[in-house]
Amino acid sequence: MNILLSLLSVLFSSLIVWPSRSDGFHNLSLRPTCCHSQRGASAYLSSSTTLGVTRGDTRGATLLLTDLNISTGSGNLILRDINFRVDPKERWGVVGPNGCGKSTLLGAITGSVRIDEGKALVASKVKVGYLKQTAVSGSTKTVRDEAASEMNVINEARENMRRLENCIAEGDTSEESLNELSRTQERFANAGGWTQDQDVDLVLKGLGFQPADSDRKCSEFSGGWQMRIALARLLLSQPDLLLLDEPSNHLGTAHYSSARNWLATYLSNYEGSILLVSHDVTLLSKSVNSIAEISGKTLIQYVSCNYDKYLAEKEFRAKTAIAEYERNLREVARLQEFVDKFRASATKASSAQSRVKMIERMRIEGKLDPPAMGLTERRWKPKLNLPEPPKGIGETLLSLESALLGYGEDDIILKNVDLQVNRGMKLCIRGKNGAGKSSLMDTLRGKLPLLAGVRKENEKLRLGIFTQDLAQELDSNARAIDLVTTHARGGNYGDINVSDQDARSVMGMLGLGGDKPLQKIGELSGGEKARVALSMFALKASNLLLLDEPSNHLDIECIEALGDSLSSWGGKDGAIIVVSHDRAFCDSVGFTHVGTIKDGCIFVEERGLEDKDWEQYDISSTALLDVPTRLVVSSDDKAEKERNRKLAFNAPKRIQKIEDLITKAEAKILEYEKEMMESGQDYEKLMSLTERKMAEENVVTSLMQEWEELENIMMEMNAAQP
Repeated sequence: MNILLSLLSVLFSSLIVWPSRSDGFHNLSLRPTCCHSQRGASAYLSSSTTLGVTRGDTRGATLLLTDLNISTGSGNLILRDINFRVDPKERWGVVGPNGCGKSTLLGAITGSVRIDEGKALVASKVKVGYLKQTAVSGSTKTVRDEAASEMNVINEARENMRRLENCIAEGDTSEESLNELSRTQERFANAGGWTQDQDVDLVLKGLGFQPADSDRKCSEFSGGWQMRIALARLLLSQPDLLLLDEPSNHLGTAHYSSARNWLATYLSNYEGSILLVSHDVTLLSKSVNSIAEISGKTLIQYVSCNYDKYLAEKEFRAKTAIAEYERNLREVARLQEFVDKFRASATKASSAQSRVKMIERMRIEGKLDPPAMGLTERRWKPKLNLPEPPKGIGETLLSLESALLGYGEDDIILKNVDLQVNRGMKLCIRGKNGAGKSSLMDTLRGKLPLLAGVRKENEKLRLGIFTQDLAQELDSNARAIDLVTTHARGGNYGDINVSDQDARSVMGMLGLGGDKPLQKIGELSGGEKARVALSMFALKASNLLLLDEPSNHLDIECIEALGDSLSSWGGKDGAIIVVSHDRAFCDSVGFTHVGTIKDGCIFVEERGLEDKDWEQYDISSTALLDVPTRLVVSSDDKAEKERNRKLAFNAPKRIQKIEDLITKAEAKILEYEKEMMESGQDYEKLMSLTERKMAEENVVTSLMQEWEELENIMMEMNAAQP
């Protein structure tokens, strides 16, 4: 017994110095053994292995698509001649308009979509992870346990350790058992077993969960939050090939900005391969290093290009291809002119024949073929025409007076809210995660009753509501056209004169042409469902539009169409209130007022959005410490002056700090430029150095802008002094 205790003491004390993680732990082969009974290497399986992936020779790639052709059940071609490989540690973003086949491509890889021709092969030892649309509904586990449930190396190593420890405790003190326990403990340590709880908590926190949520049952959460649990479970399983289909859509409204930024950072540091389908430009820009565009039913690759570089490279390729094609046509015309002129000439017949051969060679080499449609086609831009707003009686459309918002006396969200929404007002609501933005929107629309105070509607108020979840709430068994027309004709303010043709016209302008309106909602892609919801929104005349994270689920073109429409809509009769994280969208709307929520109160300024609104989106700075308890609509109120006074007082110290930061950043830029000169033809190194140099240049630009703003404030405050 003393020998046993001594051996165990040595074994357990040695755990202290073992590393917490190994870069190669995915490939460990666990042998869960107790008393020498083995279950075999097949014990290391995750639910991802239930995907119908096809294994085969990928010639060193993680994923290899060869001559892939996919069509619908009715024979319409979706994707054709797809040749694509994803190598280890590559992070690809897949882009393209709604309905082009992005999700279909992932379906072909996972085996859920039938392939007509070609192959989609995954390397034999690659673990594939795919975010399942069924989430974790029905799970009886806690959030922490469910999130950790597919950390298979750690979980099985822990199980084996316990089994072996029980065997040893029962008297099996053989050297073989003790060595097996030691090896299992080492695998557990190298896989990060001792930091598993911290890793799980970190991922859950990043996706917006509070610490207390970890011990709650999954069944207590809504479907949207259960999707986040599924995303956490997938990320923590750390597959070699990570397939993500619009992950931004699962992040919800609350905590969206920080959760999206956290996810982007997490993916940018991911050690496996990634295939990310997304319409979220910010997520794509931060997380992937190559872009694959589905256009013209085929796939065009932009290797080593982030999203911004992809846009520039795409335009360059299109212009170059068109210019080359036109140049070849001119050359053929010149050659043909010579042939036609001298074909019958005895002295120049041989020269003419030589030019005929040159033309034929150009044709054989494909130089006379027009550029690929996928390379040169311009994306069709959707258009949204909102009905003119009905005129209200008086100036105020909706107001809250001494309002107390919340879900009970023990759950107060906002207090002393006096908000007056007048005709012509365009208000953007901002605030940190959980501040109460969505609760305010629910109160304004009448969904969340006031705990105290008064909500007053204009007699002629016509509310138009568009939320990120609207598309997900549509009846999957209903035809798209039926949902749109029923909504347009029904309700208190419906128009029974709206015809099917009217609805199809609106849907067509949003890209739902052909037989799309006749299809059931369940047959449409996520982006197409969002366009159906947008069509419903566009067919009913409203004078106050409430939009809560409207850009979620919409592709880039539809977001632009919505922003353009809102920018010109309303005039003096309509009003808009928006909660959004999407800077490009918000900039296009042209807000007249900005509302900030902090510490249970709301502060509204009569101004447009500024850079500081995005730099300080988490409202963590001291710029708005003195938020009034009642809402005031004014551009030069006392709080704004107090803010400027504080900034002016601290400006000299901050400017000195800025100078130091700029000096350091400029020194780094010089270092990178020197390294670039010494890199020669090392393209990958040049790209990396260029990105780092651009990042430092952006830092300098940002610091210079802050410096200028501080100096302007100091001048204003000095001028205001008597």
